[in-house]
Amino acid sequence: MKKTLIAIPLSITIISCVPQTKYKELEQKYYAALQGESKNKKEIEEKEAELNILRLQYTSLKEQEEALTKKKEDLDKEYENLQLEYTAKLKDLDDLQKKNAEISNEVKSNLEDKEKLLGDLEQTQTQLKEKIKRINELEGLISQQKEAVSGLKEKLQNALKNYEGKGITVEEKGGNVYVSMENKLLFPSASWSVESEGLNALHELAAVLANDKDLNIIIQGHTDSDKYLGNGNIKDNWDLSVMRATSITRALQNEGVSPTQMTASGRGEYLPIADNSTATGKAMNRRVDIIIAPNLDEITKLLNEL
Repeated sequence: MKKTLIAIPLSITIISCVPQTKYKELEQKYYAALQGESKNKKEIEEKEAELNILRLQYTSLKEQEEALTKKKEDLDKEYENLQLEYTAKLKDLDDLQKKNAEISNEVKSNLEDKEKLLGDLEQTQTQLKEKIKRINELEGLISQQKEAVSGLKEKLQNALKNYEGKGITVEEKGGNVYVSMENKLLFPSASWSVESEGLNALHELAAVLANDKDLNIIIQGHTDSDKYLGNGNIKDNWDLSVMRATSITRALQNEGVSPTQMTASGRGEYLPIADNSTATGKAMNRRVDIIIAPNLDEITKLLNEL
């Protein structure tokens, strides 16, 4: 039987799992067996079987090497993906840290604003309490002033009760007391000299006013719309109203009312209280109003402090 020889390239790379020295040794033995005349067929077959086993081992190891190479490539790819994911997570962490810092700063700022707001609120509450206190004081003063004005009105009405129906009225308007005296009680026609009955009435009036140094007194002269026909330095109704107011002021001063409390003024025919087209209306318009106001300095001071 003819022996078949299988040529094996010597350039085959042996992986580390089969020692190269052993492979060389077997290969040498194989060729020696082929060349040796004394080698029998059985020995050759055994060597061929060993060689086939080695080939199978080599092929298996080669496949394992390829599988491991593929596995390494997959692991490298997975590692690369993990690196990318890790980098992304680091960026997310950095963004979160920045966001947390912003939130912390915002919370700190809000706390500072809250503390400032609480301080402002406390200050406002203190100011509000102080204003409420002053308002209460103001209300108390206003109440006292109202009572004082009502009491003054009553005193004046009692002092002038003998002149009821003779052209004197006493009223309370806008927190002031108005004593209105018609000219028929005070002056002759076109004159500013006070007659005796008028002086008597002013005497009774002054007895009340002279006792209160906190009153502000305005004496206002008024005329009807008829043109003034007198002579001298008086040119018109306006001049006449001023002269009459001044005469009343001097009469009250003579009765003890302080001149520092009084102001004389004239309004002429420009503030009528009745129709000047009738004799009755003209008579009502020819008058002197004595406006008595309480001293409002304390009230004004409190109002300015609010």
